[in-house]
Amino acid sequence: MSTAESEDVYSDLYSIISQVTSNTANDIEQLPYALTFKTSLIFVGATVGGLLFGYDTGVISGVLLSLKPEDLSLAVLTDFQKELITSSTSVGSFFGSMLAFPLADKCGRRITLAICCSIFILAAIGMATARTLKFLICGRLVVGIAVGVSAQCVPLFLSEISPSRIRGFMLTLNIIAITGGQLISYVIASLIQDIDNSWRYLFAFSAIPAILFISILDFIPESPRWSISKGDVLYARDSLKMLYPTASTHHVNSKIKQLIIELDKLRIYKDVSEPLLVQAHSPIRYVDTSVSGTSSPSNGKRLSSNTERNINTISSSSAILSSLREPTSNGVTSHRKKRHRMEPRTIRALIVGCVLMFFQQVTGFNAFMYYAAIIFARFDIKNPLLPPILIASTNFIFTFFAMYTMDSLGRRAILLRTIWIMTLGLLLCSVGFGHNRVSLLLTSVVIYVAAYASAMGSVPWTCVEFLPLNRRSFGASCIACTNWLTNALVSMTYLSAINTIGDESTMLVFAFFTVCAWFFVYFWYPEVKGLSLEEIGKVFDDGVDVHYVFRTYH
Repeated sequence: MSTAESEDVYSDLYSIISQVTSNTANDIEQLPYALTFKTSLIFVGATVGGLLFGYDTGVISGVLLSLKPEDLSLAVLTDFQKELITSSTSVGSFFGSMLAFPLADKCGRRITLAICCSIFILAAIGMATARTLKFLICGRLVVGIAVGVSAQCVPLFLSEISPSRIRGFMLTLNIIAITGGQLISYVIASLIQDIDNSWRYLFAFSAIPAILFISILDFIPESPRWSISKGDVLYARDSLKMLYPTASTHHVNSKIKQLIIELDKLRIYKDVSEPLLVQAHSPIRYVDTSVSGTSSPSNGKRLSSNTERNINTISSSSAILSSLREPTSNGVTSHRKKRHRMEPRTIRALIVGCVLMFFQQVTGFNAFMYYAAIIFARFDIKNPLLPPILIASTNFIFTFFAMYTMDSLGRRAILLRTIWIMTLGLLLCSVGFGHNRVSLLLTSVVIYVAAYASAMGSVPWTCVEFLPLNRRSFGASCIACTNWLTNALVSMTYLSAINTIGDESTMLVFAFFTVCAWFFVYFWYPEVKGLSLEEIGKVFDDGVDVHYVFRTYH
């Protein structure tokens, strides 16, 4: 097919679905969304990985406080060995994030999360029974792999199943789960700290949420976008009906058509036109969605005229997509020639996401989360786990602020309004360390954590929404890998840094990075509130249009 003919066919195709691509009035994602028990179970279940992420990263503070050298057949447990135990999870998470990319694309988001929970269970058993330092570090590496997979796959999954009107809310729900897991780990550590080998129980408890997730797996649908990218239109339709139980047949089928067209524009179809055509031309497998249950070839249900028209349009779309993939004279389709190229707008989106995630970690938050008990134990506090509980509680509570403002105020706005408060908190921390004043130190840490949780702790994880579907898993892995590399760097060097340059100077280094983060957000981070995943790409078409939303819709 010639270039001119291809352009004509595309023109005809886009004319057919013009009401879908150019007008969002009928977009299922723009309709008012009411949470039901079943949809709530889907979203809450999807965040179990985040809960385990938070628990297994936060639990180390209580573990280091109760872990004794003889428990690991050691004469003494050095600061360097503590750093190894702590940072090994971050190192494992880096590899887990790399593994998550091909796993999520090949097996699907839902099955990947199930595999992730299975790894959590195995790691929990291994860490709880560790008798040597090497075995414990290996267990932390394995749980880090699971943490890395969940950190990449949970926001990816949530971004693809959440309506655009509440996508920021749902993505922040994952952060709520993470901070809640951290808080739970501190509370449990405080309650059982007087029990012998309490750290073993802390590790063992992490298997419980993973077991619960696997038990409700049948109630969680696959991402409709992933299903369509694999050619399974029927499963995508069933998933949309589960996610939007009150939506009409027209809205569900319109969304399917829109996703098919958007996926083709991204050049991600690879050998899926045949399945699409088989399903789209098979009226016996399409049933009126007003009928509950899964369609069956034997039910003989006659379609309504509206449903038939919707399916015929899908069939026309699929046929045109198939014709566009006919082999050229060289025997290679034009789509396959380009599928390995990353578009400039995708590169820009990925850079923004990775840089923001770098600033999330290099500003020092996890230094407090991992080593808070050790830090405050130096001040001769009776229960050194109480300050960490206060810090984790602040983190948990103010994440709700991010949840309720991300979609109303916007991601960019809350970042610009809170990063400077983080800077202030770190400067006060430096003063508190310098004058050895526990009250000032604790107050300043709370200020810093409150500002961090309100934006910086949540927003970088939502950057996966910047990426097109054909690069979303890969991009999410890159963003997560950036997180874990920086996290490992901070956790592996913090105790050594405060022993070398002092606590107050270390806080000043963190404060310097918060200033850099503010300027990066001001010049490079765009606002995307209210945009569908398919429209966000326009923000990066020509550079990074940080004011696209306001100029276009306000």
